Amino acid sequence: MTGIPVLPDDARDELARLTPLLGARASVAPGRPCAPTPVALVEQIMDGSEDAERARAFVGALGEVICAVADNFPDNIFWDLDYLACCMWQAGSAPAIGDFSRRVVALCLGFGNKSKLRFRYAHDFLYGYDWARWVMRKPDERAGVGPFDLAFFDYLDGRQQALIELVASNDRKYSQLNGREFRNPFSFIREPREESQLHHLLAQVDLIPLKAWRLDGERRWDLPFTELRAKLAERLGLSRGDRR
Repeated sequence: MTGIPVLPDDARDELARLTPLLGARASVAPGRPCAPTPVALVEQIMDGSEDAERARAFVGALGEVICAVADNFPDNIFWDLDYLACCMWQAGSAPAIGDFSRRVVALCLGFGNKSKLRFRYAHDFLYGYDWARWVMRKPDERAGVGPFDLAFFDYLDGRQQALIELVASNDRKYSQLNGREFRNPFSFIREPREESQLHHLLAQVDLIPLKAWRLDGERRWDLPFTELRAKLAERLGLSRGDRR
């Protein structure tokens, strides 16, 4: 510890009230019983910081992100927010932390269940599948960009708009949905039971691009993770006949 932790009682209470939003706090990390509570995560990341203004900004920003994930991806299963929260803290000043959280909240709004895209989970964002696929297309330019760097957020903003245009044109892969249907452009079933089974196994065989449960964000992009995930799903009997 480098100093006296600055986490006032009201901030601690604010974080504690968020814990139920994480449900069972499931984690994909092998051997990890569950993801940390928001209070435990903040205390670990702050590690005795004496900057009260920055600490309060961090508490508020993390709360906004947790609420955004829970509200826009209410079926989200896995809550390994360790590296995302660490990147938020490392954004720097209180205003920078707020800017970081607003970018993440905007992405949740743009891709989640209240948008025209209606993806069911935040997993592909949190565990680096979107990022690894993006880096692999132009590794010489993108290998130095992290999964929660602003440059990648910029790409996701553009990707969101491109997908909305495809939906508007009733594209074959990104067609208009009926009612409260969730979007699944993948070749495998992504119902909660199958999603949990597949991603637990992916973690066990080290086929998750970003180890989001680690504060150092150990990651790699140099494998075709999207294709490998689909192949593992096929071996598990989770393939689906139609694509939407």
